[in-house]
Amino acid sequence: MRARSWFAILAVIILAAFTIAVQVGAETLKWRVVLFNTKVEVVPIGDVPDHIIALYDQTGLASFDTGEVASVASKGTLDYIKASGIHGGYIVLTFEDGSTITTKGQGTTRTEPGAKSSQFEATWTCIQGTGRWAGIQGGGTYTGRRFAPVIAGSTQLYLDFTGTYTLPPK
Repeated sequence: MRARSWFAILAVIILAAFTIAVQVGAETLKWRVVLFNTKVEVVPIGDVPDHIIALYDQTGLASFDTGEVASVASKGTLDYIKASGIHGGYIVLTFEDGSTITTKGQGTTRTEPGAKSSQFEATWTCIQGTGRWAGIQGGGTYTGRRFAPVIAGSTQLYLDFTGTYTLPPK
């Protein structure tokens, strides 16, 4: 019985040390994305008033706290009742040198009754990187706002991302 207890304690210590080591090597990543809808397909569900699902395609620019800029392609889905609900999708950041980061996000959209703007809260994870971002791992959160209803077509929005990432040793 004592051997099991010591083994469990040792396992916890090793796991904690590994977690701290991973966090120590992590870098902070912050950026703002400004997006414009290029295509939105809205489908009314018909079960309750103002329930829709939609597929969106957006483009824009990301501005990093380092001063670097990347082009952005975003594609995803949403499921809203009265302009509030869940959203999820993918963002591909393409940097001037051709390197990319692909993220996957998922969160909620909140629109106050009668308001024209919506607010976003979500989490994101890195799912792939190329070039200097090859092997990237990480994730974090984002918040933001949309300034017109999604069905307006040319909706403009911004998202503020923050999180951490690691790259494999070279």
